[in-house]
Amino acid sequence: MQTLGLAAALAWPIPMFVALFFVLRDRGLKFRPVWAVMCFVGVGAFWMEQTTGRWGFIPWAINLLPGSQPGFYRATVPAGAFAVMLVLFLRARKRAARTAPAGS
Repeated sequence: MQTLGLAAALAWPIPMFVALFFVLRDRGLKFRPVWAVMCFVGVGAFWMEQTTGRWGFIPWAINLLPGSQPGFYRATVPAGAFAVMLVLFLRARKRAARTAPAGS
């Protein structure tokens, strides 16, 4: 069980940094600093105590790339990163539809 807690604690920042990369790459995005901060908003908090394996989930927690406490694994659902990637995907799809030839 501790392995799952460690995997969750190590994996949840990955979508946040991927979303930040896409925000920094998109030059046409308005309010880029706001979108960049939005990448690091997490909703909910999964925690696990390393020594005993006790765990829990706090559904209403809102986190901005939190630090961890000694003896605990902590993970959050990267909702901000998913929202940013969805917005960027929809923008790219709309842009591709505008530039597509009329016959396709």
